[in-house]
Amino acid sequence: MKKVINLVFNDFTHDIRVLKISRSLQSHGYDVTLVATHFEKSLPKEEIKEDFKIRRFNVGRIKILPFNLILFWLVVIKNFRKEKVFHCNDLYTLPPAYLIKKIFNKNAKIVYDCHEYETEAAIYIRKPIIKKLAKIFEKNMIIAADRVFGVSPWVAKEYQKIYGIKPIILFNAPRFFSSKKPDLFRKDLGIPEDKIIFLFQGGFLDGRGIDDLLEVFSSLERKNSQLVLVFLVYGKGLKILKERIGNMKNVYWHEKVSPLVFMEYVASADWGIYLMKNISINHNLTLPNKLFDYILGGLPIVSSKIKAMSSFVEENGVGYTVDSRDLKSIVSLLETFDKRTKKKFVPNLKKVAKEYCWEEQEKVLISEYNALT
Repeated sequence: MKKVINLVFNDFTHDIRVLKISRSLQSHGYDVTLVATHFEKSLPKEEIKEDFKIRRFNVGRIKILPFNLILFWLVVIKNFRKEKVFHCNDLYTLPPAYLIKKIFNKNAKIVYDCHEYETEAAIYIRKPIIKKLAKIFEKNMIIAADRVFGVSPWVAKEYQKIYGIKPIILFNAPRFFSSKKPDLFRKDLGIPEDKIIFLFQGGFLDGRGIDDLLEVFSSLERKNSQLVLVFLVYGKGLKILKERIGNMKNVYWHEKVSPLVFMEYVASADWGIYLMKNISINHNLTLPNKLFDYILGGLPIVSSKIKAMSSFVEENGVGYTVDSRDLKSIVSLLETFDKRTKKKFVPNLKKVAKEYCWEEQEKVLISEYNALT
């Protein structure tokens, strides 16, 4: 079996894209070792997950990004410099593979998997020096990559313009989901049958419009009490979020669920909603994984009018796009919703789900790996 070292600079607890790629490669004849960090000591240093190996390495007791990164790079170089294929998730993991190829093993192959517009991500907002360094690193190292994957055509166009390369699009879509409509949120949270459930799922991060959602649904409580919002979120800030929704009758919070049942929960809602802010070039040009989660779960979408996401929603006829800066107009739109509103989107949702599911993305992934190795 051809061995692949899959590098990720986190503890690998909920990185769905990395899981899907590792699982797909392993099931198609590749021997995958996933190399991650080990900040959370309750996680095992080594384990087998769905037949692929996971190895976690200590890169410092305290999270100090430059220090942790350098230790991670040294660990990878020390332990894997003789390996032949490296799958680098995000810019953080590209340097050790680059150094291995340049110094230790000139025949090594590098697959650079850009999960977003790497150097324009929100983490670089108000950090011009770090952003400049990131751009220098990527510009000088991307030329050593044998394959570059991107998550949206708009980001791919930018990479082609800047670096003269054409990334291969690998959409961050879930596996095709087909089952009878689950009703897990109503069961778990006691939501009445007559309510229409809007879902926001994902990390609790800046720029994701959570404050706006709370304001919108606060207004809707008086104007259309049939609509409710469920937060299926994780990350810092949850305590404050729970306190804020404590007195709201139409907003619920659900704890994080296992990836094994995640799509069952997504499909238990009626609509997906994402009022993402245009706070960075990355936000404007990427297609977030939750967009595909909603579509594969059969949920029409209410999304912000930002370039990539709104273009996709409008061109495929899978929902409404709104100006996230105009909350009154969003309330005016949503207050007209009833049980029949989503019906016109159902045929398109079924069509798009088949075109963009992970099974279709997997064909691209395996084809490129077979050609590479």
